[in-house]
Amino acid sequence: MKAVRYHQYGGPDVLRFEEVPIPEVGPEEVLIKVSATAFNPADAMFRMGLLKDMIPLQLPFTPHADVSGVIEKAGESVKGLKTGDKVFAFLDMTRNGAAAEYVVSKAVDVALAPKNISLQDAGAIPGTATTAWQGIFEHGKLQSGQRLLIVAAAGGVGSFALQFAKWKGAYVIGSDAEETFSKLKELGIDEVINYKTESITDQVTEKVDVILNLSPIDPGDVTKLLPLLKKGGTLVSTLNPADENVAKELGVNAVTMAVQRSAAHLSQIAALVDEGVVKPFISERLPFSNLAAAHEKFGQTHGKVLILVDSSLD
Repeated sequence: MKAVRYHQYGGPDVLRFEEVPIPEVGPEEVLIKVSATAFNPADAMFRMGLLKDMIPLQLPFTPHADVSGVIEKAGESVKGLKTGDKVFAFLDMTRNGAAAEYVVSKAVDVALAPKNISLQDAGAIPGTATTAWQGIFEHGKLQSGQRLLIVAAAGGVGSFALQFAKWKGAYVIGSDAEETFSKLKELGIDEVINYKTESITDQVTEKVDVILNLSPIDPGDVTKLLPLLKKGGTLVSTLNPADENVAKELGVNAVTMAVQRSAAHLSQIAALVDEGVVKPFISERLPFSNLAAAHEKFGQTHGKVLILVDSSLD
């Protein structure tokens, strides 16, 4: 099969198209024929070696943790999934990923893909939607009628968090660049803040229940968001942490989260997609042959960049 691999850490130029064996399937695993994958900032961070001290990879390595496709083979112990099923998954990021024609996944991480959108578009959902779901519901405990502030609302995670929050019945404020405002309004946002020309702390005049920080701002700036919370409120950051001592003084909570793979969450998200209340924000679609171009956009994208691996699987 064709796969993209890197043999050393570095820039997008280390990515190589190579012929490699189709991976073997264990008893509790499935082999997925890949329809599409998507670019996540973490894919570039792994490739650059920024995470190698915490999470070393076995090189050469095939990146990309988002996948949609069709099950080609199921291990003998797999239940609930079968050959021919259209599926999507957030893969174990420490194992070879979906920048390939086939990928192996633990069956417990795989869910049936939504039916209301194309199988390829489903490849833009898993990692970012799971992060958004866990951030606002598992960690933030967001409820109907509450107020949510999303910092970097137009990214892959933010665009899903916005839609989940509106489905839940929350009031949503989001910060991002002005060129994203029309898309954010289309997705149902209540208030938008231009982070390039406006101060978030000045613009949020009524306190919020939950803050989801998706921006790589430094810990000091994350901490400055804490006074925007109501007593007992929660700030969830996917990147740099807020100062927990300051949080305690203010009577609020500060959480730094790491997303956990969850087929159960993916199934809930698929149901919302099929109901038409949630959709992926895909800013660009690139052919598999141009995967490096997605990596070159690291830090510059809104929504998700989708990589089309096999257009016949849709």
